[in-house]
Amino acid sequence: MLGQESKATIRRVIEGAYNRGDLEGLDELYAPHFVYHNRPFPDIEGLETFKQYIKDIRSAYSDLTFAFYELIVEGDSAASLYTFTCTHTGQSPYTLTPATGKRVSMAGAAVYHWKHGKVIEEWNNADWLGLLQQTGAVPSVTSRLFSCCGR
Repeated sequence: MLGQESKATIRRVIEGAYNRGDLEGLDELYAPHFVYHNRPFPDIEGLETFKQYIKDIRSAYSDLTFAFYELIVEGDSAASLYTFTCTHTGQSPYTLTPATGKRVSMAGAAVYHWKHGKVIEEWNNADWLGLLQQTGAVPSVTSRLFSCCGR
């Protein structure tokens, strides 16, 4: 059963990893063989692979600020709503979009499942389409929708 101290640990460890690159702190929160589901991308299996994922994100999106704006803990699960804001300064191996230098942001939600005091699985759902639209890799759906209505 998770408590309030678990919320503080989640916030400290995840924000530390994304904002400051403190990847060793992830060992405190995640099991070595945990699975990260981040649609539409393939699952990431294992903590070391997840650390590389965060390194890749931080190299493609500099001055990254990850912030929770809701974090709920119940039983052996937690759920969060978050945003991250950054500058697109490198090519991400996940979106294959060349650096644009644009300031971008993305909202998302995640669900974490615990076993024996460690996260064993995380389901992440983020607005990757919106991020690609902000970088210009994909045309904005909003502008196309409203162009037909005289707006």
